[in-house]
Amino acid sequence: MSKEKLGELLTELNRELHTAGELDEETRELLSQLNDDIERLTGEAHSPTFDSAKQLESRFAANHPVAARIARELADVLAKMGI
Repeated sequence: MSKEKLGELLTELNRELHTAGELDEETRELLSQLNDDIERLTGEAHSPTFDSAKQLESRFAANHPVAARIARELADVLAKMGI
């Protein structure tokens, strides 16, 4: 998977959350952190990006199933890239 795919998934996640309504402050921070991490992705062996994606997936599982699926895909792509 490529960094391009990560960008596409992140855009899709942001679009889905924009239509989902109000998010709590902690969730917005996690999403912002994930956005920042992916933007400056350097190919390091490990980064907090994967953890952020997994945390978002957990938060969205009950109330935002589409967002949870996208966050899960992001985490999968990151894992396949070795990040």
